[in-house]
Amino acid sequence: MLKENPEDNSHLINTLFKRHDADGPNDSKTSVFSSNQKLLQTKKERRHIAFLKVHKAASSTAQNIFLRFALKRDLLVVLPFVPKFLYPNVISSWETVTDKNILPVPRGRVYEILCCHAVYNKDAFERIMPADTINIGIVREPFEHFKSTLNYIKPREVFNLNISDPVSLFLQKSTTYQSRTKMGFVNNRMAFEFNFPADIFKTRDKTGIETYLQKLDREFQLVIIVEMFDESLILMRRLLNWGIKDILYIKLNAKKKLFERITFKPGDVLLYKKWAELDYALYHFFFRRLQVQIHAQGGTFYEELLYYRSLRQDIEIFCEKKPIPNVTYHVSNSRWSDAFEVAKEDCAYMEKKEIPFIKEIRMQQYGFYNDTI
Repeated sequence: MLKENPEDNSHLINTLFKRHDADGPNDSKTSVFSSNQKLLQTKKERRHIAFLKVHKAASSTAQNIFLRFALKRDLLVVLPFVPKFLYPNVISSWETVTDKNILPVPRGRVYEILCCHAVYNKDAFERIMPADTINIGIVREPFEHFKSTLNYIKPREVFNLNISDPVSLFLQKSTTYQSRTKMGFVNNRMAFEFNFPADIFKTRDKTGIETYLQKLDREFQLVIIVEMFDESLILMRRLLNWGIKDILYIKLNAKKKLFERITFKPGDVLLYKKWAELDYALYHFFFRRLQVQIHAQGGTFYEELLYYRSLRQDIEIFCEKKPIPNVTYHVSNSRWSDAFEVAKEDCAYMEKKEIPFIKEIRMQQYGFYNDTI
């Protein structure tokens, strides 16, 4: 049970949260959030980030934060090596980073930010990223994730069913239309991108699931919860010692209207829960972990959260207005940040779509949009 004094929870925090040591190799015995005081006293801005960009989990909004951070500081982003007719923002939807699917490191540089779509693999990520890299993931409430996947990707295994309500039919007979071991966008997709072993997909063994979650617990310092996006970003800001301006955002790719063939019946959520048990285990594990991380921060966390939300509302209002030359939004210094200005250029980058943003960074880093080398 969590205690009121965050310091009294240190044994629990040290058990749940591990990190990479800032000045050397990985140290699985050191906690990211071992104490509020230690975290807030950290002065070094963390610049080496591996973000697992999970499909249909508000990951474009989160990615935009990392791309802006990289652009401002001229950090090298790991970019896909793809022909011009493929998506220039996707390293791979089916495998992890390899020498063949990413652009090579320019001479005299090292990879610093990884935030394009790729399946997680600890060894592959560590092979290309610096030793002090912070791993950050993102997950979404599984049924909401399922709805978004249906709406955007329109997977064939569901919509090829010749019936007026294909989603409910699919959920009633999931294994008839989708093998447990066949990877797709409606078979525990979040767990797939977190690289759950294939045998767990087949057996759904609870011990195996728990063992793999403990492995992820050691390897990811933070997993953003979409339903607690602002809270997750405040934790991230503190973990990385970034500024408030660095985590400002405007929602991207938010599409509320559902495709006309997406309909549900009572009981569909429970059916999906049985089918997507890996995704639910993943989400519940990191949702609970986030609560402990927040509790460890003490009361100042909620003060900063309220400040951040009010500021973000004002920034959105400012960004919605037509550009006026040389007019900026001034943010006074606070307990959480030095004073800074938000210009219309900042708004443009917060609103910048993923593919144009990746193309701009590719041009900055390599001098071309498409792979021609």
